[in-house]
Amino acid sequence: MIIKDTESVDIDTSTGPMRTYLFRPATEGRYPGLLLFSEIFQVTGPIRRAAAMLASHGFVVAVPEIYHELGKTSAQPKRPF
Repeated sequence: MIIKDTESVDIDTSTGPMRTYLFRPATEGRYPGLLLFSEIFQVTGPIRRAAAMLASHGFVVAVPEIYHELGKTSAQPKRPF
């Protein structure tokens, strides 16, 4: 199944925005959802591949940067030096 892996959403939390990546089948429709928690290194290649594999089997997979408050993530603005 062809998937779409270019979507993300920023979820407001008490410690700042938490970027969440979405992987889903490219075909429009209703699909069951999964929440895939990443490791401490955030959304790495293996995490992206696992999410893509699950999406290719017909799931919408949300992958949040759950450790966003511990360091720089893609959802946080760059700080001037």
